[in-house]
Parts: sequence; structure tokens; C-alpha cells
Amino acid sequence: TGTLTYGQPRLTEVIAAPGVSRDDALALTASIERYSRHPLANAVMDGAKAAGLSEWEAGEVSERPGEGLRGVVNGHTLWVTSRKKLSAAHPEMAGSLPEIAGGMECVVTIDGKYAAALRFRDEPRADGTPFITHLSHRHRFERVMLISGDRESEVRYLADKVGIKEVFASQSPEQKLDL
Repeated sequence: TGTLTYGQPRLTEVIAAPGVSRDDALALTASIERYSRHPLANAVMDGAKAAGLSEWEAGEVSERPGEGLRGVVNGHTLWVTSRKKLSAAHPEMAGSLPEIAGGMECVVTIDGKYAAALRFRDEPRADGTPFITHLSHRHRFERVMLISGDRESEVRYLADKVGIKEVFASQSPEQKLDL
């Protein structure tokens, strides 16, 4: 984010599991996201604020690298993580997740049960397409690639918006360097 996008993802959708209130899932998640440094944290908090939801006190908040965000809010244990990490840790929950869609995503468990998927988008900068176009015309670039650690659906969305045809998604830092 930041080079081709504004670097300000926004919450576009909250898909609550059956029996879970969308507002409760969002308010609980926003309550622990205020302690997070993750780029999507502000989008969650902004989404809760726009919906008129109050945040609650959070405790036992932990955000260890590669483990997601965990905490206790209003007596409920939350885990905010990726689809991939949730499915690896709890394969039985994978079937409960909504279909994969474009955009960035996090999933939330409440009290050890899948509760919601939150989806986000970061829009391309207005000058993104002209910048990409000028590379080949003015600087004679023969090849422009978009290499990212993000999910393929999000990377392709951005590439399509700015006119990049060659895409490498879900790349580790080492893979990016190799490319």
C-alpha cells in the first residue's frame, strides 16, 4: 500500500455468522483493534464509529507476529486473524467462512467460534494509471509487474485499475527479492 494506493483501506463489508449480530461483531472487534498497529485496525475503528457503535474496554490484548490479534472484550475472548491462519488452526471452521471475494479480509472468532469476516478495500491513487503509463512511454520500460504479499484477488483488482498485466500475489519477502 501507499505507492499505488492511498494506503488508507476502508471497511466495506461485515459478514456475520448466523446467530451473530453484525453490530456486536464489529463493536467487539473495534474494541481490541484500537490496540493494534495493523494497517486494517483504523478501518475497523472507523467502520464502527460510522455505524454509531461504542467501543468497550479490552484486556489481555496480544498481537504477536504471525498470531493475529487476541483479547478479551466485555467478557468475550476474541481472535482477529486471516482466513488462512484460522483454517490452519481450526479446519472445522473453514466451511463456515464466506466465499472468497475481492479485497482484503480478516476473520474474527468470538469465544472460540467463527463470528464474522470483515472486508476492506484500498483504492488506487488518482495518479496511478498515468504513472504506470508513463513508465513505458517516457522511460521505455518493457515490463511492469505488480509484486505483493497480499491476496491475489486484491492484487489483481489493483493491477486492473492501474493497467498492470503481470501480477505476482501472495509473495514472501524472499520471493519478492527473487523476482
